[in-house]
Amino acid sequence: MKILLIGAGSVGVYFCGRAACGGTSVEVVAHRELEKIRREGYLVESIAGNFSFRPEKVLQSAREASADIDCIVVATKVLPGVDRVGLLKGVADRPEHPPIILIQNGVGIENEIAAAFPENEIISAIAYIGASRREVNQVVHSGSGRLILGRFGGGIGKSEWAASLFRAGGIPCDVVENIALERWKKLLWNLPFNPVSVLGGGLNSRELCDGAAIEELCSNLMDEVIAVANACNVPLDRRMAEDQLEYTRNFPPYKTSMLQDFEAGRPLEVEAIIGNVLQLALEHGVAVPAIRCCAALLHSVNRKNLERL
Repeated sequence: MKILLIGAGSVGVYFCGRAACGGTSVEVVAHRELEKIRREGYLVESIAGNFSFRPEKVLQSAREASADIDCIVVATKVLPGVDRVGLLKGVADRPEHPPIILIQNGVGIENEIAAAFPENEIISAIAYIGASRREVNQVVHSGSGRLILGRFGGGIGKSEWAASLFRAGGIPCDVVENIALERWKKLLWNLPFNPVSVLGGGLNSRELCDGAAIEELCSNLMDEVIAVANACNVPLDRRMAEDQLEYTRNFPPYKTSMLQDFEAGRPLEVEAIIGNVLQLALEHGVAVPAIRCCAALLHSVNRKNLERL
């Protein structure tokens, strides 16, 4: 089997690197220091065991990918300036219509890709992982490291086949028929903890569950996510929120992906993580004062941070 990875950040490199260790060939689209990656490959320092892998090819664009690509993994950030459809052109639109696996945050993130490539099966994947990039070709994996996969629109489709590629490299994978519900469950974590880690002045996961005011704020944000989800006929409940809080309390102290992006001066996934939920709340008439406040502050912080570049 052969994977094309678009979005060679810490998450994409970790999961596709594990697949490579399991025997899958991996080609990577990289935008920085291509020669260094071609020469040295990727090095991953992992709580599950360190490993390295050298991609079969390191490419400047997906159009350069081999003719026998079996599936495409997209692990980019979901940002206004990232043209995911454009990044996929030249390979997703080939006559074979390879499946597209989206390992990305947020709800509703599949719609744009499904509309642009209606003949490709979209496999939606949710990552639970603590990972960061030390250098362009060095990744540190500090917590969890599992995937939940399902076919966008419902059902299994080729999700079990896709999961087998990652399982071969030791990745725990669950395959579900209702991946939309799982995306909302992940949002119960992403929406409070990512923004508050930044707005709180650089809080790690342990500090976010402080048993005091910060944890109370995160809990209140979770309640608002549940209210919006229920208005959209998604059956989230408080028990699921408690599960996410307990998961975070037991997680090694870790900087959220949004905090890592903020400290590196990179754009933040404001719309994918919080803006889309706020829009749904407005459409359904759900009061979400905490989400509205965090969204306004996060937009401002993101703009000011980028102005410093």
